[in-house]
Amino acid sequence: MSAKAKQSNKSADKKANDRNDVASKENDAEKANPQWKLISHEQINTLLDLTVEQVQFQFEEILGLKNYQTCLKEASLLDYFVSGFWWTREMNYTCQQISFIMALLQLLLDNISEKQMPFVDNLNEFAKMISGTRQSPSPEVDSLFDAEQAMSITDYLKCSLFQNYQLYEFLFSQPREELLLGKKRTIEVISSADFVAPLEEGMNTDDYLHYMTPVEQQEERTSQEEDGEVPGETALEQENENKATGLEGYNVQDVKDVLGDMTKEMLGTLQAEFTEKLRVQEESFSTRLEPLKHSACK
Repeated sequence: MSAKAKQSNKSADKKANDRNDVASKENDAEKANPQWKLISHEQINTLLDLTVEQVQFQFEEILGLKNYQTCLKEASLLDYFVSGFWWTREMNYTCQQISFIMALLQLLLDNISEKQMPFVDNLNEFAKMISGTRQSPSPEVDSLFDAEQAMSITDYLKCSLFQNYQLYEFLFSQPREELLLGKKRTIEVISSADFVAPLEEGMNTDDYLHYMTPVEQQEERTSQEEDGEVPGETALEQENENKATGLEGYNVQDVKDVLGDMTKEMLGTLQAEFTEKLRVQEESFSTRLEPLKHSACK
């Protein structure tokens, strides 16, 4: 083998070793800083330009949550991931940092739902993951998060997940039964016409007169109309009959005699009152004139 061939083989081996080293470093970096598999960095860049309502709509499609409006579990998952993504957006993290945090949220939630991992074990898992981001895979590459960012992530997960850990355990451990929101039923209504009216002790007078009495009058009017009678004419006829009944047995002379007696009695009373008033006035005038007479005689 010539020297030229040996040199080309060495060069090829060196390139292969370099590629292997790069791949190994990338694998180590991926293990230390895992990325969320559901969305790519390009999709994250697109989501960063959307509103929170639009982000929620996109996460519905990404996570496949079609019944979040009626299912408590799906609604909680959607709120969990949308809130986490929106928090990373407000913190101005890079796409790689956002993807890692979303993967971290997914891992911690899977530990609860699939592995039923206790609180302490899941907290230790989180501590290992967040401490790994502080270590750089190579001297040329910076760590994924600095100390301040790692503390911010810890505070966020403490308030969002770990503080409500028992609620998430209950959400994934207890079966959710479908609640019956409505059901059709046919109920026979008792006709009030066949029964006595309710007691009036607990009913206001105004309500009784407004709601109960008109019903009775309407029923009476309806029954009269069914018999072929007009309610107004019937009442008028009854009134005329009562008047006629009260005047039966009297003739014209009897009426004149009664009116004459009443007139004499009234006139006699008026005359007596008038005479009494004249007498009083006469005595008053006499009393006043008596001193004048004595004065004139002197």
